Amino acid sequence: MLELPLGLRTAMESGNCVLFLGSGLGEHIRDAEGNPAPDRVTLARELAEEFSIDTSSEPNLSQVASVIELRRGRPDLKAFLQKRLAGLIPDETLQWLFSIRWSAIFTTNYDEVIERAYELISHPPQNPIPISLAPQFVQHDPRFEVPVYHLHGRLFGAGNQHILITEDDYAKFREPRRMIFDVLKSEFASAPVLYIGYSNKDSNWNTLILELTAEFYPKDMPQSYRISPHTDSIEEEILRSKNVITIDSTLLEFVEVASSIVTGATQDSGRYVELRNKVPPDLLTHFDKSPAPTARLLSSWDYVTQAIFHEIPNIQPFLHGNRPNWSLVGARKVFERDLEEEVYEKLLDFATSSASNPRVAIILGSAGYGTTTLLMTIAARLVNDKAGPVFMLRPGNRVVEGDIEFAVSLFQERSFFFIDNAADYADSIHTILNQLKNTEQPTFLVLGARLNEWRQSHGRLNVYEHMIEPLSDPEIDRLIDLLEENSAQGVLSNLSREMQFSAIKKQHGKELLVTLREVTEGKSFDAILESEYRGIGPSAARDLYLAVCCFHQHGVYIRDKLLGSILDTDLIELYEQTNESTEGIIYYDNINWTHEAYAARTRHRIIAKVVWERCASPDERDSLLRRSLSKLNLNYGLDKTAFDEFVRSDHTIDQIRTLDGKIRFFETAAKKDPDSPYVKQHYARMLLRERKYDLALSQVELAISLSPRTRVLYHTRGMILKALALSAESPEIARRRLVQSEDSFRHGLNLYERDEYSYQGLAQLYREWAEKAPTVEESADYITKAEGVVNEGLKRVKVRSSLWIESSLIQAYLGDQPSRLRALEQAVRDSPGSVIARYLLGRAYRSAGRIEDSLSILKPVVQDHHEEFRCFVEYALALSHLQESYDEAIAILQRSTLYGLSDPRYIATLGGMLIMTGQISEGKKVFEETFRQDFKGDEMNKIQFRPWNFSDDSSPLRLEGTVIVRKAGYALVESEGFPPFLTPGRKFGGLSMEPNQKVSFIPAFCAKGSLAVSPESVE
Repeated sequence: MLELPLGLRTAMESGNCVLFLGSGLGEHIRDAEGNPAPDRVTLARELAEEFSIDTSSEPNLSQVASVIELRRGRPDLKAFLQKRLAGLIPDETLQWLFSIRWSAIFTTNYDEVIERAYELISHPPQNPIPISLAPQFVQHDPRFEVPVYHLHGRLFGAGNQHILITEDDYAKFREPRRMIFDVLKSEFASAPVLYIGYSNKDSNWNTLILELTAEFYPKDMPQSYRISPHTDSIEEEILRSKNVITIDSTLLEFVEVASSIVTGATQDSGRYVELRNKVPPDLLTHFDKSPAPTARLLSSWDYVTQAIFHEIPNIQPFLHGNRPNWSLVGARKVFERDLEEEVYEKLLDFATSSASNPRVAIILGSAGYGTTTLLMTIAARLVNDKAGPVFMLRPGNRVVEGDIEFAVSLFQERSFFFIDNAADYADSIHTILNQLKNTEQPTFLVLGARLNEWRQSHGRLNVYEHMIEPLSDPEIDRLIDLLEENSAQGVLSNLSREMQFSAIKKQHGKELLVTLREVTEGKSFDAILESEYRGIGPSAARDLYLAVCCFHQHGVYIRDKLLGSILDTDLIELYEQTNESTEGIIYYDNINWTHEAYAARTRHRIIAKVVWERCASPDERDSLLRRSLSKLNLNYGLDKTAFDEFVRSDHTIDQIRTLDGKIRFFETAAKKDPDSPYVKQHYARMLLRERKYDLALSQVELAISLSPRTRVLYHTRGMILKALALSAESPEIARRRLVQSEDSFRHGLNLYERDEYSYQGLAQLYREWAEKAPTVEESADYITKAEGVVNEGLKRVKVRSSLWIESSLIQAYLGDQPSRLRALEQAVRDSPGSVIARYLLGRAYRSAGRIEDSLSILKPVVQDHHEEFRCFVEYALALSHLQESYDEAIAILQRSTLYGLSDPRYIATLGGMLIMTGQISEGKKVFEETFRQDFKGDEMNKIQFRPWNFSDDSSPLRLEGTVIVRKAGYALVESEGFPPFLTPGRKFGGLSMEPNQKVSFIPAFCAKGSLAVSPESVE
């Protein structure tokens, strides 16, 4: 009589067991004609026969599939397999396996027998959630759902299905398979494993055991059991040494015994009760009727109507940059923004109206303007006024369309949903609105987003827009009241009310977060955070902080388990080493309370960005970024979001110091997501920036082969071919590349005739070719073509700013300054939020001497976009020219240090202005930043700033000084009140720089510091 091992029996009864299912179950699976399902050998034989492949020995499935793909292509191979494996039906013996609970199911089969078995069971204990090879995140609730991991991919289901069948497939998808095994290792390591359907001679079985052994090494694999009759005693002994106990029986024999001992349950009662205790009272009835969708809803959304408003308000962490808790906003202990009443009145109008259509409003502002706090405050007011059910998306979670549709079905009242960082979910929000239009339940979506991110993403959405402006005078008064009430004035505490107001007013236009820290601590925001970072005790805590900042600068949480993996530290040990020293700096939030999953963040993504940019050395950023990428597991939603952010961020990629490092970064990314066209596209974009045009072309061609209908890929290919055309030495090759580039842009327009990027790229191609054309006639022909493309595009596209900018560049080439200015002015009128258009127009105005106009056009960018340092440089230059002083210009520039200090022109301008105003020490600190960057030689030495001669605008400023040092290749000139100026040389015409010689010179500044240009002898 067969006996079940006690460990297996206990695990199956509790539902804490992982099932592995192989292909050796043909006698328990039948097709529509009643034939047994084929195993791998049978499938290989049938394929060989169908495609006339001669095999002299027992056919190997991988080899046969490889030959078919070479001869006929992958579609024919998949079509045969889908036809052969469609409609398979498990018998009652196999179905019984799915009448009990499992922690997870792994299968090496391509079919959907497991999913079909759950459909055939009248009261399944769990719903299967299929997960395949394509990097994806599928959220599941372990209390009601079971993940089904298809290790070799799926032939059926929605989307582009991947399967591992050829020998090349196993190499290509090695990393995605490893990531699935990593889920097994981290999520189910304590659960025993049961293998069914793997014969002793099954190559899959041998490969599987080897992979699992390697994945768990140096630790032992979890206790495992294998059902297999007639196992060789030697093999049984070897498997036992690997923690695999063989049960000598058939599946039928096993089920006959197990079914009399193990009783399946429709739900885990202990877990169910535990979860039910967390459900808000208003939703308990709904939970009892529909536990799975209610649990999913509450995992992603705060039910604000019954949020925790009675805990201690987190006022001090809030004033230091953390999000407020519900108690803080519920008690109105945050200062009121001017915009609040306007938005709230609109929501109350909806709550009391008879309108049935869904409504959408969005609050826009720059990062750090207090958007999240304002959203939470308004949500709490709706709860207080009992306006209707209120939900807010939990940080770190995604918008799932079904959640909102389910939520609105629970209530008769009008519902309100608040979504922060809405630019990340623009497509989902659009789908939700279309769904809600078909319901009779009125719903209001209140969104919050960064202004620039929303402008780039929202596309088709038509919403009410509300803009958070810089602090107004009444807001400053209310902010001072808040600081006084909480004894948080800092350095303002000894000032009069009038002086406090003046101190904050001086910061007018800055982010609220930055203003709070600077005015209360008396130091620049960067300096405060850098001092805070240096004050963190153990190095492990600083490493942890940088790792969290690496992710949260993109607004992405980082899983605690991933943190431990990146830092190569046990998670418990990591907490013990760093918890005390990072308290109040790093926060661990429960991002999914049904899973009890925790992830880390900083107080604010601006803080994360400053720490990452200013505190981490280039080597630390390089190393940490590549380690983070290598450890990401794309089966987790947060990891997939981080992966996408890393890959598509040019700024992040360019922080990797070497081309070799960047190539290795993208090679790792391509292994994690082998069939992603976007990884290859951004790989190509990086190679284009590095001027590796041929390599870039090969990558974008691979991307197009994966997704030939994605138009952005043709734009990228067009830009690469343009670069090849303009850089080719052979005229014949250059013209061929020109035609190929033109064809790429035109192909993008054929896919979508209103694609502004393809129009801009094509116009740019013609204009730049005109600039290098060998004859005047050809140049005129192509500049005419360029203007024609601009005119064509202006008639069709919706977003026209890029085309107006291109038109201005055409006019600049033609030398028509008025026409150029008119084109740029039109670009700003068409897209008032376009930073690039305002930058180019502001620069053009300044060059034309229209200083007031330059300041006016640049001011909105300077107020709202601290990261756009080029606009700050132009604004500061115009302001200093107008005021004949550098004082305010310096203050303006110092507001954009985060990215500015990574740019040679910014460093030269700010450092030069500081030197010219006698702030020598501060100027030297700025120039020291040059040596923390990886500037090229020409970038470091190019003159970027020449001080104005305020007394005579018609001639350059000249200073007098004395030569104090003469060396081979350079000399140093000392001028009273300034640090020494370098002359790059020691002979200038008839002048030989000798020690103690009196000279005059034009002061200038490059990223390395002060230069003495055009020296002349002073008699």
